[in-house]
Amino acid sequence: MTLKVLQITDCHFVRPEQEVLGVGTAASLTSVLAQALAEGVPDAVVVSGDVGHECAQADYRLFHKMLTDYVDAPTLCLPGNHDVLAAMEAAELPLEPLELGSWQIVALDSHEDLLPEASISPMKMAVVAAAKAGSAARHGLLATHHPLTEVGAPWLDKDRIQDPHGVLDEIARMPGPRLRGAIFGHAHQAVEAWFEDIPLLGTPSTCFQFKPQSATFELDDLGPGYRWLKLADDGSISSEAVWLTGSEAPAI
Repeated sequence: MTLKVLQITDCHFVRPEQEVLGVGTAASLTSVLAQALAEGVPDAVVVSGDVGHECAQADYRLFHKMLTDYVDAPTLCLPGNHDVLAAMEAAELPLEPLELGSWQIVALDSHEDLLPEASISPMKMAVVAAAKAGSAARHGLLATHHPLTEVGAPWLDKDRIQDPHGVLDEIARMPGPRLRGAIFGHAHQAVEAWFEDIPLLGTPSTCFQFKPQSATFELDDLGPGYRWLKLADDGSISSEAVWLTGSEAPAI
């Protein structure tokens, strides 16, 4: 059996009457979900951080209602640097690892509330270790908010997870499901890199994108996007980043 996972990220959700950088992020999320669900029904959904923009508990609840109105599937939400974890917890967003047959999807929390840079502590690594140790799955997919690789934009790269290979190596050596891949957000663009034989996949935002290779903050012309992942029983991963119809970009 091959699992189909939908990753959405950096939704920066605000109420429908509001905008972020000129984008109605509730409307763009709705468009993304409508197109993605027309393409197929996911077995799981991962929301990899910057779920909200103003960190209001009511916004998180509305986000979750909009998501579940479109898709009834196990979901994992991660906090990003624009999020407040306590508000996400109070809104009862799903924050626990997913157990999906031969696969586990587990989050490494790289955020600190309202700070841009990644923060990885021994306690956060211990949470991943405990989740892996308690899983009967054979294969593991890691989800983070911050990138696990340089994306070629200095203003973004300064806030990525530091020593990502050390972090990945430690997680790979933890007992439990074998680490097969990692996904992340924050970069607002499609990214593909590798750590040994492990794909590291960054996913476009459901609202606005950052211009690749930009030295300073700069928006790209590309519209909203998302990522499909296929997780096979043999541990292999195939994936495609997708943009809304009318936003041309290469598949990664």
